[in-house]
Amino acid sequence: MAIRTRRLRNGKTAYDVELRRPDGTKYSKTFHAKRDALAWEAEQRADRARDRWIDPTAGRVPLRTYADEWMRTRRLAPRTQEVYASQLKHIVATFGDTPLNAITRRAVRLWHADLSARVSPSQAAKCYRLLMAFLNTAAEDDLIAKNRCRVRGAALETSDERPLIPVSDALALVQAIDPPYGALLLLASTCGLRLGELLGLTRADLDFLHRRVIVNKQRQELSSGIQVRRPKSTAGVRDVTMPESVVPLLEAHLEHHVAAGPGAPLFPGRKGGVRRASFYKAWHKALRETGVRPDLKPHDLRHLANTMAAKVPGTTLKDLMARLGQSSPQAALRYLHRTAQADRAMAQGIFDELRQAMASGDDAPDEEADAG
Repeated sequence: MAIRTRRLRNGKTAYDVELRRPDGTKYSKTFHAKRDALAWEAEQRADRARDRWIDPTAGRVPLRTYADEWMRTRRLAPRTQEVYASQLKHIVATFGDTPLNAITRRAVRLWHADLSARVSPSQAAKCYRLLMAFLNTAAEDDLIAKNRCRVRGAALETSDERPLIPVSDALALVQAIDPPYGALLLLASTCGLRLGELLGLTRADLDFLHRRVIVNKQRQELSSGIQVRRPKSTAGVRDVTMPESVVPLLEAHLEHHVAAGPGAPLFPGRKGGVRRASFYKAWHKALRETGVRPDLKPHDLRHLANTMAAKVPGTTLKDLMARLGQSSPQAALRYLHRTAQADRAMAQGIFDELRQAMASGDDAPDEEADAG
C-alpha cells in the first residue's frame, strides 16, 4: 500500500496512508502534512516488524462499554461488584464516552486532580486503580499500545493509623453494650475477627473443647439482600484460639441468646442474624455511655486484639498472618512494627536513665584512671 494524495475543496492537500492488517483487511489514516504521513507509516511498519503492532482502529471502543465487559468477565464477589460499580460512576462521568485510544496522560492527570478535590484520598486512589486496571487489560487485549495511567503516587492509598485503646476501654464497651452484642465485642477484642466474620458465626463455630472459633464464612449486607459466603481468600478460612477467660462468658451467651441447633446464628436478630444498622445503633449508644472516644470503630477492636497478639514473645510474622486471616504480610507487619516501636521506646528509656546517672558526678567514670 502507499500514501495517496487528495486535493480538498478548500484547495489544501490531504495525505491518506493506506495499510493492511495481518488478516489482509485495509485500514487508513489521513494527515494534512506529508512528513506526518510518512512518519506514521514508518512507525506502523516498524511496529509490525518488531511484533509490537496494535491496530489503531481497535481502541475506538468507548470506556463505558469496555468497563461493562471487564466487569462481566471477572469472577467478582457480590460485595466487590457493588464497590466497583460505585467507583465506576466517578470514572464514566469523565471518560464514559471516550474511546480507549483517546484517553491521554494529561486527561487522566486532570481527572484525578478534579476527583481528589471532591472525594477522600482513599476513594480517589481506589477509583484510579480501577481505571488503571481497565487500561492494563485493554493493553493486554491489544486495544491500546500502553496504559496512560501514569500519575505518580495516585494509586497509593495511605490512611491514618487507627487508635489503640486500652483493654479496660474494650471491656467497658463489652459490659455497656446491649445484649447480645457483648459477646460480639468480646470476640472482636480478643480474637481479632472482622465484623462480617463475627456476624456469620453460628453455634457450631464455637469449639469450647479446643477453645477455637471456626471462621469459614462471612455475612454481607448487599443492596440485593443478605448473603453468607466463604471469605474471599483461603487465608480467611481459619481456626482462631480464644483466651480461656472468655469461654464462660460465651457459654452464658449461648444459653441466653442463641437458639438450639448447630446452624443457629451466634448473634440473632428479628429475622435471622443481626442487621448492621441495629448493631451500629447499639455500638454508638455504648460509646456515649462509656465515654470511650466517639470516633472508635468496631474494626479498632480487631486492631487491639492483633496488637496484643503481636506483643507475645516468640510471635512470628507467619503466626500473626494466620491469626489475622491475611494472605499478604503487609497488615501483619504493621502490628510487628508497632511492637518494634515499643521496643525502641524502651531502649530509649534505658538510655535516658543511663545518661542521667552518668551526668551525676558520683557515677561518672574516672577518665584519668581509664587513661592509665
